[in-house]
Amino acid sequence: MAKEKARIPRMEMGFAPLIDMVGNRQVTVEGSTGILLYESENIKVSAGRMILSFGGRGLRLRCISGSCVEISGFISKIEFLT
Repeated sequence: MAKEKARIPRMEMGFAPLIDMVGNRQVTVEGSTGILLYESENIKVSAGRMILSFGGRGLRLRCISGSCVEISGFISKIEFLT
């Protein structure tokens, strides 16, 4: 039996970003407000009052839209900075 993802309506989360990961190879951040740093070993994403820092190898931005960022590569570290 497949498990269903528990989705919390965005309004109940306030201004927190929604982070969806597929293993350690892909991450999607909904609620992003911009890219602060883009390097192959570190990507920093602004998400309102929070900054998310992704560390690893071969990191790249696969998709950027108005409020969504998709990162791929070998992700070894995620930091939540304020």
